[in-house]
Amino acid sequence: MIEGLLNIIINYNNFIYWYICLLLIAFFTIVTGITNFLWLKKIPTKKNIPKSKLVSILIPARNEADVIESTIKSIINQSYQNYELIILDDNSSDTTESIIQKHAKSNPKIELINGLSLPEGWLGKNWACHQLSEKAEGEYILFIDADTNLDKFILEDSVIALQKEKIDLLSLVPGRDTKLIADHAMKKIISWFIVCWLPMKLAIKLNAPFLSATFGQFMLFKKSSFNDIGGFEAIKDNPVDDFQLGRNIKKNLFKWMLYDAAFRITTRTYNTNKDLISGYSKNIFPAVGYSISIFFVIFLILISFVLGSTIPIILFALGILQNQQLILLCISLLILLFISWGIVTIRFKYSIFTPFSFPLLISLILLLALRSFIDNVFYSSTWKGRSYRTDKKKLKI
Repeated sequence: MIEGLLNIIINYNNFIYWYICLLLIAFFTIVTGITNFLWLKKIPTKKNIPKSKLVSILIPARNEADVIESTIKSIINQSYQNYELIILDDNSSDTTESIIQKHAKSNPKIELINGLSLPEGWLGKNWACHQLSEKAEGEYILFIDADTNLDKFILEDSVIALQKEKIDLLSLVPGRDTKLIADHAMKKIISWFIVCWLPMKLAIKLNAPFLSATFGQFMLFKKSSFNDIGGFEAIKDNPVDDFQLGRNIKKNLFKWMLYDAAFRITTRTYNTNKDLISGYSKNIFPAVGYSISIFFVIFLILISFVLGSTIPIILFALGILQNQQLILLCISLLILLFISWGIVTIRFKYSIFTPFSFPLLISLILLLALRSFIDNVFYSSTWKGRSYRTDKKKLKI
């Protein structure tokens, strides 16, 4: 039986069929990439003044002393001034609270609140954001991270777009200010998935919740729509809160929109490699809905991209593999993936060496994804001093 199974696996025709599947998927990433390159709009820059609705800007902060002040200053300098800024200090052990308090004393628009104890069943950030949403008085509410810096006109432009297009949730693709080599690589990988894997036009037209990508660095809601989907209370134990909020908006037939603002808002991500591993380990597996089958299908495709576009060429160069048809398929896959990564490189102005490094980039996400799967299924994740264990009831086949 084992011998028969091995014969099936190494059967040459099976390699051909699998390569054809990989070529079709790679071609899909190119078509999606080109479509998104043309269609994924930058947030429009408008001269007209929006209807002046109060925007509640809500920031959860836990040990953010090194970044929170620049974030506050970028909000104070906004051209759109009809806002309230509420910042929750989530039991920080550094000087986060005193920095916020300093600005709150000198600016009546800024309010500091201290987070309550974490209830059972809640994740830390979700509980903090829930408390913030309960305090918000605005008709619109904007959640941003404590390490996000905003362009002077981004709030005004976003409010105009939300009003003009009758959007219920407007999110922006941020730029990432990276200090780590691995984090810089992940920035490129995230860009590749957004541009070449998510057909934006289709995502807007179809109310398929899985066809969405929402960024927690900038989520502008109509407050009524946010409340209608249950807010953070409906996702109190979900670590990928931004993705799930976007999916809930679509699931309830509200309008979701994503704009590119990579050169207008920036976020600081991870300071250490340990933080990077912890952060992505916490989020990657939950991002596919805790589905084991979806996880391994994507994992298999990605590892096949890496191995299928490199190993045959290496074996041919060493004189071990002589099958020209297999080499041709390998080169074809390599070219298609090179084009796919080239689209992302041009769109986000990455280094010209980015397409050449895609096997290493994909290998990085594979390692982090595997760690995420193991932590979520068998162990637990730790983030900012708190331990998170996945409820096994969430796991899906």
